[in-house]
Amino acid sequence: MTATTPSKRGFIRIPSMESLGFMDAPSRAWTTPPSHAPGSTQASSQVSALVPVPLGRHGKNGHPTGELVTDMWETTELHAPSLEDWTPQEFGSKHLGGRRFRWPMLSLLIIVTLAVAGVGYWLYRQPADEAAAAVGEVRSEAEALTVALEQVAPLVADIDLDRLPEANRDASAYLQLGDRARSMFAASADLPAEDSSGRSVAAQAAGIAIDASKQLMDITTYRTALEPALTLPLLETDPDLTDLTTATDAFTQWRTGFESVRGALPAEVAPEASAALDRLSANLEQTQAAYLDAMRTDNRTAAVETLGALRADLQEVRHALITDLAAVSETVSALIDQARDDLSRLLG
Repeated sequence: MTATTPSKRGFIRIPSMESLGFMDAPSRAWTTPPSHAPGSTQASSQVSALVPVPLGRHGKNGHPTGELVTDMWETTELHAPSLEDWTPQEFGSKHLGGRRFRWPMLSLLIIVTLAVAGVGYWLYRQPADEAAAAVGEVRSEAEALTVALEQVAPLVADIDLDRLPEANRDASAYLQLGDRARSMFAASADLPAEDSSGRSVAAQAAGIAIDASKQLMDITTYRTALEPALTLPLLETDPDLTDLTTATDAFTQWRTGFESVRGALPAEVAPEASAALDRLSANLEQTQAAYLDAMRTDNRTAAVETLGALRADLQEVRHALITDLAAVSETVSALIDQARDDLSRLLG
């Protein structure tokens, strides 16, 4: 089979433009029709195939020219009669074993469903769980606060004794009560809004315990700081055993320490003692002058009387302090009883 192409003078061919369809390829005429493979027909073929056809121009030595792609594109014939009878078939059914589902997909669906259900249940239960945890925390703090109150109660009854017991001399003995009360107050803030009664009772009990702890620490600190200053040192009353300079230095040293302590004490903690201190301090200048005059004039009797009056004033301050201590003991005891009642209601 041979192909002839009519020549056109002056026509320039551009194969790339022809292959992309922008230009028409030159027409060709075949001397013999294309032949098919022996024993094959178009109607009976079940597989699409390319029919070999003679390719386009060849050189003198039988090699294809640059028009090979164009010739193949224009002369290729596709036999696809088998597509006319094609119908879709079931795929993969033999692998399912008669089932209409796949185990991996079913397992994945179950896992996703369980995960979603778990997250939903967690979100549903979270408020209730948080409320239960808050109630449990408040109950635990209430029990610890009850123990702290029981430990403090005996000390409260002894703070107004004339001789302060050793256990009452350290204000830090009441520090634990305050710490437990503050922890409970913080825990009560986490109680749910619906439990307004429980939150109110817990906050009230904690507030009462904090107030009691503060009063006990303040009055104990006040007493332990003031009592040493209320003891008058041994001042010489015999003019023959000392001179005026030594007597002046001794009295001035005690007075300076006393005034320093008085100035550092808060007046609101012990109002009775603070008032007595003010009266004593106002008379100290006169007391010191009388004492030194007695020592200068060798008047031992006057010196003894002056120091005796000063000791009486100091004792008055001490009695006023005991009065304040008794008032604090009574007030704090009432606070402790009220806190116990509130904690009993809270703990049920």
